This record gives sequence, C-alpha cells and structure tokens, in this order.
Amino acid sequence: MSSIPSGFIEQVRTSTELLDVVSQYVPLKRAGKSFKGLCPFHKEKTPSFNVSPDRQIFHCFGCGQGGDVFKFLMLYESMSFVEAVHHLAARAGLTIPAGERQDRATAGDRSLFLELHEVASRFYRAQLLEKPEGRRALDYLIQRGFSRTTIEERDLGFAPDRWSALLEHLTRKGYKPEDMARCGLLVPRREGRGFYDRFRNRVVIPIRNELKKIVAFGGRILGHGEPKYLNSPESIIYRKSHILFDFDRAKEAIRRNGAAILMEGYTDCIQAHQAGIDNAVACCGTSLTEGHARLLHRSTDRVVVNFDPDAAGEAATQRSIDLLIEEGFEARVLTLAPGEDPDGFIRNRGADAYRQRLAGASSFVDYLIERAAQRNDVRSPRGKAQFLNEVLPTLARIPNHVERVAYVTQLAERADISDAAVVEELKRKVTARVRRVDVAPEAASRLKPAERDLVRWLLQSPAEAAVILTEINEEDLLEMVTAPILTAMKELATGQPATMAGVLERLSSEGDRNLMTRIALEPAPLSSRQSPRDCLNKLREQRWRRELSRLQKKLAQGQEDDRITAEIQALARRIETLASIENHA
Repeated sequence: MSSIPSGFIEQVRTSTELLDVVSQYVPLKRAGKSFKGLCPFHKEKTPSFNVSPDRQIFHCFGCGQGGDVFKFLMLYESMSFVEAVHHLAARAGLTIPAGERQDRATAGDRSLFLELHEVASRFYRAQLLEKPEGRRALDYLIQRGFSRTTIEERDLGFAPDRWSALLEHLTRKGYKPEDMARCGLLVPRREGRGFYDRFRNRVVIPIRNELKKIVAFGGRILGHGEPKYLNSPESIIYRKSHILFDFDRAKEAIRRNGAAILMEGYTDCIQAHQAGIDNAVACCGTSLTEGHARLLHRSTDRVVVNFDPDAAGEAATQRSIDLLIEEGFEARVLTLAPGEDPDGFIRNRGADAYRQRLAGASSFVDYLIERAAQRNDVRSPRGKAQFLNEVLPTLARIPNHVERVAYVTQLAERADISDAAVVEELKRKVTARVRRVDVAPEAASRLKPAERDLVRWLLQSPAEAAVILTEINEEDLLEMVTAPILTAMKELATGQPATMAGVLERLSSEGDRNLMTRIALEPAPLSSRQSPRDCLNKLREQRWRRELSRLQKKLAQGQEDDRITAEIQALARRIETLASIENHA
C-alpha cells in the first residue's frame, strides 16, 4: 500500500483515537457502545453513520462507506494513504522513520500544492508590506477600514502588476511552472508555450481549509479592470463546495454563539471578525452547497443569512434558505438597507449596531412572506396564487410535517385566503418534490445472516477463531460474499489474532472493506446460544441442501447414474450428522 514500514503505520494507528478525529468533522451522539451522526459522505436526514471506539472503525449503513481512521481522512480530505499517515503522525507527535520521509515524488501532489501556496502567500505578503509597489494596495486596505494588525495576521498580500512576478520567484526557488499551473497559481498561455501569473495587480486574500492550510486565493482588482474579484480554480486541495471562508477561525465562536452568520464576501467576513463578530463565514465564489451545510452542521443548527441587498444577493439568499431548510437548519435573514453590505455597515455604524440588527433578524418565513407580498398584489386572485407559489416551494422543503403546517395560518392571513386552501397547495408542492432514495449496497443485500454472524463471532472470540479458521476450507468459501474477508482472517490467524486493522489492511477491494466495517458494526446482537462453529455448520448445511436439491432435480429429469445416487446419499449423511450435532449441543 505504501513504502512506509507497517510497524510505523500500526504505531500511528494505535496513537490515534478515531472518535477524536471524526468528531472534528461530524457531530456525534452516543448510541450504546458506538456513536452516531449524519454521514459526511452522502445526503441523509436520519443518522446512519456509526463510529466504534472499541474497534476503531466507522461505517455508514446508508451509503456503505467504512474503514479506519486513515480511510476516513482519505475520503473526507481527499488525501492519499501516505498523506493520511503523515498527517496523523504529525498530529500524534511521531517522527517519520529516517529514509521514509515524504517527498514530492512519492507523496503525491497534495503536499506539494500546499507548499506552493504557502510560499506564494509569503511572496504576496512581502510585496504588500515591504515593496514600494505594494504601497498603493496597503493604502487601499487601510482606507477600507482594515487595521495593520488585521492585515498582518491575515497574511493579506499584493500580486504585482506584472505577468511573471510569482512565476519568476517560485522558479528561482526550484519549483516547476507545470506544478504551479496545476495548482492554479499560473495560467497556460493560449498561444505558444509558457505560463503567466493568475493574479496580477490584485489584493490577495489567502483561503484556508479547516486545518488552517492555505489552499487557494481570492484576488480583488486594484483600480479598474475585470473581473473585479478573481478566485483560484479548483484543485486536489481546493473544492469550493466544501470550504467556507474563515470557518477555521469561526468554528469555535459558532459553537459558542449557537449560530453562524453567512456572508457573501471575503471583506465582509474580515471586517466582521476585526470588529469581534467572529462567528461569520462566507462562501468562496459559489452558492451554498450541501458540503457547506454539512460543515456548518458540525458546529450549529442555526444560520443567519446576510447577503448584499441587491438582485444577486436576494437570489443567493433564496437558494441558501432552500438548502438550509432542507438540511434541517433554523434559518434567519438579516436584511440591510439598499446599497449597504456587512463590510460597510460595520465600518460606518459599528459592531454594536450590527449586533442589534443581528438580534432582530427575521425568520426565513417572515422574510419570504414580506418579499413575496412586495412583489405580488395579494388582493387579486392571480396575485394570491403567485404569492403562494413564491413561498410554498421553500416550505415544502421542511423535513418535518408538523413544522411545515405550522406556517399555514400565517400565510393564509397575509394572502387573505383559507387555511384549507394553503394546506391543499402545500400538499401539492410536497408531493411534487423529487426525493432521493438510498439503495443498499449490493454485497450487503446478498449477505446471509449466518455469514455475517460467523465473521462477527470470529472477531469477538479470538480463541475460537484460531481453531475455526483452520477448519474453513476452499469448498466452504464457495458462493460466500465474505470469502475475501474470511481468507484474510485465515492468513492472519497463522501468525497472530485476526484483528480488525489487520483484516482491513489485507482486503484489496473497497467493497470488501466496506462490507467488513458494516458487519462489524451491525446493530443486531449475537445470540448467546450461538457460536462461530454453529454459524459455519449452518452455512455448510445450506450449501449441502442446495447441492442436494440440484442433484435430485437431475434424477427427476432421468439423469440417473450410480455417481449421482452416491453423491446424494453422502450429502444426506452430512446433513443428518450436522442435525445430530445441533440436537446434542
């Protein structure tokens, strides 16, 4: 799997608590010996994501994803296995063995891209704070109300108005232009060979992931030019749909305040944090996504949306409300006067005035009703219908039926129509919504109960497992979904107990590893009257009965011969012997 010694991998594994790692990403609640939460890898309303501290594995019974702590980071952070090991080693304070340290050739592009962004950030910062060319940009930031402390703490920078300033700087440090382009810092020239700087004559704002690593930049043009704002393209370290600007700074304050403030721009966020309103976050040049919602859900279930009060801001507010409501958030809306944005409001009126407005933010229903009433004449029949058509699609997204109908009277009174009419129209909107259905993984649907219980018993009873695994033969594994798992267990049992980590490491198929974690975390209890031998005998009996039925059909079709008759008699004796053993157990 990697060039890292297996002993060191095991040391990292035993030095890391899976629950601590997963809890940084997913809100979990205790459920017996395990912990449950909403799966971060697919959309769901009811928690089916399980984490077992005892076994140090996770599994989602909705989408089928499962594994150990390395696999979790590989899925969530898009890391390679080597990167996950190195990340967790650093987290545990372990030193990577000499000669095995991560390098660019073997560790993949992720670490190189992070390194390039860090070096680029230092270059942009020096241009802003130390070079004469950056003086105009520094003056601009100060005029916008940002203190010198904020500018330096944020590592704000300036991209010079030259085509190859960053390219030349990074090249002198030994980096390849092709790598700079692949991570989004450079742009390939349309004609001929070569590259040029993506950011030129712009104030540059670093965008960090939750681990505070710089993964992208946002650039604001200095003076006239288009586009006014320019963002890094997506790469293996930067997915816009999964990163909220300033979430790394805001997550603790969001938990403390019990709510997040969703703003539109980077400067809005920076201004808010500078003023002590430190639970503000912003989308990075994209609409709010399910990935953003899952990120927020780890810290709160309440969000106040505060976008610019123009047409684009209103449309973005509507989309955000729809998503937040569908994801189970309590959503409110803070609307500022035309021409104002959070940045300008806080600069001109102060943080206390903004907090007062924040405290009076409208519920999403009040906001939608007021907005729809302003756009439609609710005195006319057509206006009433248009009014409902603007509000009801959002209400239809509310997962809870009782909560949905609670708003009926408020709508009916505003439109001066009966509650029954609103309820009927709301039912139509709910029915019309397309609902996603999760399909159980194929392997799990073909899994026999006795197979499942056999694997679980072997994990639970190492002493018995050592004996039973030696008795399982190739014939036993025929037609078994768990054949790769049992084979891995047999291989391990020759030298050591078949541990969860050891089995997962030996399974080459993603589907087999997911099936293993599913079986291990199956909530159904094992019967105290059952043993691994009982399970194996049950599987053998089922296989022999299927074979017996097949041979009997041959006889019925006139294919009589002594060999078939002898096989039938032998199978019948085997089945009878098993039945006798069960009766005397």
